[in-house]
Amino acid sequence: MKRFFGIVLIVAILVVVLGGWLMLGDRSSFQTELSSYDRLPQTASDITVYRNANVSGQLVMDFKISEPDFVSFAAKKNWPIQPTTGAQFVFHAWAFHEGRPNERKEIGEGYYYSQRARNGGGITVAFDRKNRRAYIESSSR
Repeated sequence: MKRFFGIVLIVAILVVVLGGWLMLGDRSSFQTELSSYDRLPQTASDITVYRNANVSGQLVMDFKISEPDFVSFAAKKNWPIQPTTGAQFVFHAWAFHEGRPNERKEIGEGYYYSQRARNGGGITVAFDRKNRRAYIESSSR
């Protein structure tokens, strides 16, 4: 009987450790200089993507795109982007990859939209008119 409980205890510990890793562990991937990505329009280029497949569902992308193509893409996604009024700050994939997830890029002139939940989940999208670069950050947490 003691042996049975010992085996059950070991299995329970393994399940907790594995579950913790699946939910909270760093299961990230990083890709740069992509020519296409399935969640982006075909006109996007020079794409950088950071993804974490843990419970946060973190997805951070930035890419080159023309202003009209970005505006069209945002409309298709039902993102009510607005022209920026002053500085806006966005996350970027390289910072996440390099372990600096709180570092942000400043967008001066362009478009911006953000819808966040209390827990930090949601989406932020921006377009930097000067650099013709778009930024998308989403999280399920």
